Amino acid sequence: MSDYSIAFISNEAVTRSYANEFLTEKWLGNFKVASSINSKRLENFKIDFCLIDTSKNFESFNDLKGFCKNIGIKKIIIFYAENKLDKLKKLFKKQQDRIIFKKVERINSKEFFINQFSDLIKLLSPVSSQSFMDLAELKTSNSYDLILLGASTGGPEALKQIIGKLKPNMPPILVVLHMQPDFLVRYCERLTRITTLKVKRFINHEKVVPNSIYIADGLNHMEISKTGSDYFLNKGTDEKVKGHCPSVDVLFNSAARIKKSNLLAILLTGMGSDGAEGLNSLKNSGAFTVTQNEETSEVYGMPKAALEIGAAKCVLSLEQITEILSAQEVQFSY
Repeated sequence: MSDYSIAFISNEAVTRSYANEFLTEKWLGNFKVASSINSKRLENFKIDFCLIDTSKNFESFNDLKGFCKNIGIKKIIIFYAENKLDKLKKLFKKQQDRIIFKKVERINSKEFFINQFSDLIKLLSPVSSQSFMDLAELKTSNSYDLILLGASTGGPEALKQIIGKLKPNMPPILVVLHMQPDFLVRYCERLTRITTLKVKRFINHEKVVPNSIYIADGLNHMEISKTGSDYFLNKGTDEKVKGHCPSVDVLFNSAARIKKSNLLAILLTGMGSDGAEGLNSLKNSGAFTVTQNEETSEVYGMPKAALEIGAAKCVLSLEQITEILSAQEVQFSY
């Protein structure tokens, strides 16, 4: 699941029904829809972002003030009816840095959730908007030329889980792991036993082909280039970048320089910040960028560093990343 959870609270049954339908379809993280701020449904539920409907027959504004003091809640949207704004601002005078007041005329309509709700969620946080995506849509976006993966601590096990579930007819997959060359040889042998895809350490000037997983050899940086419609792997230097050779940043940055390419880049679990800047370059060049969430990361260093600079378009669990990759298919001729 996503790192971020949402609570939606309304005493109107119709409004709750629309909210539940919309969040089920669109929100990748955990969420709860409740009828009251005192609902048992919210007990022991970690709330990152909260949306509260006070527009009609709200229970208690004093209770609401106490509820909003929950220091774990990062941002709150309070929907209010006419003539309530002054009261709300006075009540939450000391908390207005994390509360958004939104006047609504009719929240209990499907049109509201279709036309306004997604934009409101994106007001909560740049990070929350990265979680607000349709997973089904991502799984059908299967037209990527290349898939790029970077990982460090915890990465070998995460990659095993992903690669073991991939089916034939995959686009080429390029992998950078922070692993010593001797261990990498044995690791590639283990991967070969769990997949029908061809697993190999990359060779300089090698043309990439479908159904193949190319892994940086642990001796030099791995880069990617394009000539015509063909992609080629290139051996970089052996100088460490951010303390690592091979470096995820080096691969990602080389891919970001390629024009008119359709790339999917994923930064998995790992210590440090390698890959964050490269992922951001890829995002700015038009690639679809993903980071693994904190809950399923063994070490939440590299993905967190990427999130902090806005490099990820989407934050997913390891299971969701596996689902998306297993849905990919070759879309062009090599």
